[in-house]
Amino acid sequence: MIDSHTHLSDEKFDSDRNEVIKKSISLGVNIFLEVLCSEKEWDRKKYFDSYPDNFYFSFGIHPHYTDENTLSNLEKLKRQFSDSKCVAVGEIGLDLWYYPDKLKDQLSLLENQISIANELDKPTIFHIRNSKSGNDAYDEFFNFIKGKIKKRAIIHSFSARMEDAKKAADMGFLIGVNATVTYPKNHELRQALKTVGIDNILCETDSPYLPPQRIRGKRNDPSSVKDIIQSLSLLTDEKTEKIEEKISKNFFDFINQ
Repeated sequence: MIDSHTHLSDEKFDSDRNEVIKKSISLGVNIFLEVLCSEKEWDRKKYFDSYPDNFYFSFGIHPHYTDENTLSNLEKLKRQFSDSKCVAVGEIGLDLWYYPDKLKDQLSLLENQISIANELDKPTIFHIRNSKSGNDAYDEFFNFIKGKIKKRAIIHSFSARMEDAKKAADMGFLIGVNATVTYPKNHELRQALKTVGIDNILCETDSPYLPPQRIRGKRNDPSSVKDIIQSLSLLTDEKTEKIEEKISKNFFDFINQ
C-alpha cells in the first residue's frame, strides 16, 4: 500500500517516528510520499535516510507561508530537486479558510512555484481550501490554473463539490483521498469519489492530521491507509487487493510521468 501524502517530519512524531514507520511497513504500507512544505522543513528530509527504498519527497511552500515568497527561498526550493527521490512540487495552492484576506499573495506564491515545476518538469501537489463562506478557493484555483501546468497534479485532501471532482478529473488531475472518507456524514465526498472512479484517486493520510473515524481525535499515522482502502472497496464494490493495485499504478504513473 502507498501513502501518497504524509507529514512524518512533524514534531508530533519526534518521540516515536521510527516506530511509526516500522509499524506502517509491517502492516503493508511500504511507500510514503513525505511532503515538506516550508523552507523551515526542507532539511527534515534527512529524518528518512534510513529508509531509501520507502520514501519519496515533495518540496514546496504552503499557502500559509506567503512570507517565504522570496527570490532566495525560490532558488533554494529549486535546489532540493537534485535528488531523484524528490518527485513533486507541493503542497502549494490556496487556503482561504485561514487566510481569506491573502488571496493576492497566495496567487503570487502559487504562480512562482508552478513556474518552478514547469522549469524542472515536475508534477504538482495542490492544497485548496475554501473560505467559511463558500467555494471560492476552488473557483479561483480552476480559473487560475488553466493552461499553466505541464504535468499532472494531485488535489490533496479533496473536500469540494462533485462538479469540482469532475473538473479535476477532466483536467487529468488525481484526487487525494484521506480518512475523512470514513466519517459517517461525509456523503458528498463519497459520492464525488464514486463518480470520478478509482482510476483518478490516490490514498493519503496527511499524518498526523485527519485520522479515520475509529481513532477520531487522536494522532493519525500511515497505517490508516487501510481504512481508506476499505472505504473505497465498500464504495466501489471492488476487492481491496484490486483497489491497492489501481492506487499503486496511479501513484507510480504520477511520479514517473
